[in-house]
Amino acid sequence: MSANADSIDTTTCQAELTLGGEQLYLRGDHSVFWPAQRTLFVADTHFGKSGVFRKQGMNVPSGTTETDLARLEAALAETGAYRLVVLGDFVHAPPAADAPWLARFATWRARHADIEIMVTRGNHDRVKQLPVDVAIDWQAGARQIGTFVCQHEPGADARGPVLAGHIHPVVRLGSGAETVRLPVFWRHEHGLMLPAFSSFAGGGRVSPAPGDRMFVIADGEVIEAATG
Repeated sequence: MSANADSIDTTTCQAELTLGGEQLYLRGDHSVFWPAQRTLFVADTHFGKSGVFRKQGMNVPSGTTETDLARLEAALAETGAYRLVVLGDFVHAPPAADAPWLARFATWRARHADIEIMVTRGNHDRVKQLPVDVAIDWQAGARQIGTFVCQHEPGADARGPVLAGHIHPVVRLGSGAETVRLPVFWRHEHGLMLPAFSSFAGGGRVSPAPGDRMFVIADGEVIEAATG
């Protein structure tokens, strides 16, 4: 698959990064777009998480599945991606067949039947497939897509730069009482770590090493931050 740059909407692609000789767009919706292969990458969607928490008696917001599916739909439309790759933790826990979010996802999947969806299973993905008939290519462990090695947990791989999630990376900016935690894309020596795509996810604070690059997401903007 080849991309025509004139046909790609880059209005929400606020930062560009060259990795492994390939151009990537780091987007304010927490996704990464690879135009040469019309591929959209996201990590840690954690579908069904709010329902799991509510079953445990916790008062958490509802509607996160609809919100995140709408964000995915917008990202696919804006980029013209043919393929969606989820870098693990697609679900938060093995879903029951009657989980309400599953029906909503199945409807969404049918509306986007032309999009190839690939999932590299993460530590929360304790399923081999969903209990509904949807077309998803599930795979345990790392999978290579072109120059990139796609997996859930970050690490080194001799085959190429690693795209991963798992950590939900955030950084703290400011000092004293005027501080804020913001999600980041972290370009490190082994590849790129993506922030969690889920709108109901915490974050793990990370500290860059010399030579790393950090791209902060703030109010839908992606801005490279100084690291030292």
